[in-house]
Amino acid sequence: MMKGGSVKKIHPAPGPILILTLIGLLLLSALLYYRAVKIQRFLEPALAITQPRITFSKNINNLILREFGKEESKGIKFRTGSILVEQSLLIAGVHKINGEDTVLKKLGRVFLAALSDPAISDNISLIIVSTRLPISPEIRPNKESRYQVQNRAELILNSMYEVAPGLERKYGRYFAATALPVDPAVKDTDWIEFRIIPTERLHIEVLQRLEKYTH
Repeated sequence: MMKGGSVKKIHPAPGPILILTLIGLLLLSALLYYRAVKIQRFLEPALAITQPRITFSKNINNLILREFGKEESKGIKFRTGSILVEQSLLIAGVHKINGEDTVLKKLGRVFLAALSDPAISDNISLIIVSTRLPISPEIRPNKESRYQVQNRAELILNSMYEVAPGLERKYGRYFAATALPVDPAVKDTDWIEFRIIPTERLHIEVLQRLEKYTH
């Protein structure tokens, strides 16, 4: 019997606790390393797939920012591989370009800079100037509208050639103008799109980067 009802506390030796703690830390480190390796094995091919397109888009965006600034102006939107401009900024009438041609000049400089740089131009297949054509159920109105909208796209492209000397002569083969049919319910049909279409070279570069992960 213990005197005075006191209870003697028993403390385990510090040696085993320290060993168990070290073992636990080693196991946790091994688990974290294993997971990190698995994540790296996933991220490397994913990065190989996206890197060429990211680089291409970054180069184009840098040229756009240099001309238009960091903030989107009213009536101008920037998208990956595309510049959208509100029609009223470019068209003043059925067959007349708006007297304020600053936007076209800036666009012309963007495309001149892109096409004069082999690192960028080698990855550009086509630059399409497209106007949007809402399709109606009637065939005849569609034909008439398509003719007008197609002419509008060609007018914009030819006007950009005029304000950007050398663009047509040096790089005219890269450009096309077209009317893009859209559903009448689609919003923003008044926007003109300047879309940069990448070449198959980007896909080839992706395959080359992935090759080392297939062995």
